[in-house]
Amino acid sequence: MPREIRLACFYCDTADCDGVDEVPPDWTEVEEFQSYAASLKEVAPDDPTRSPLDWYTHLGVCPECRKVYG
Repeated sequence: MPREIRLACFYCDTADCDGVDEVPPDWTEVEEFQSYAASLKEVAPDDPTRSPLDWYTHLGVCPECRKVYG
């Protein structure tokens, strides 16, 4: 089974947790953004409904940014 959580940080957009089985416990404020299937779909640069930069399935605050931004 593929690792279907593609977790990005709200502040730094780190890809360290792109492809994990579960959300690491030291991440906070994690919310699901889109499905795994949707995250893999190609987005046209002129698509007004989606951004090519939205590669993640979940968005939260990583431990490093939590230290900086609280």
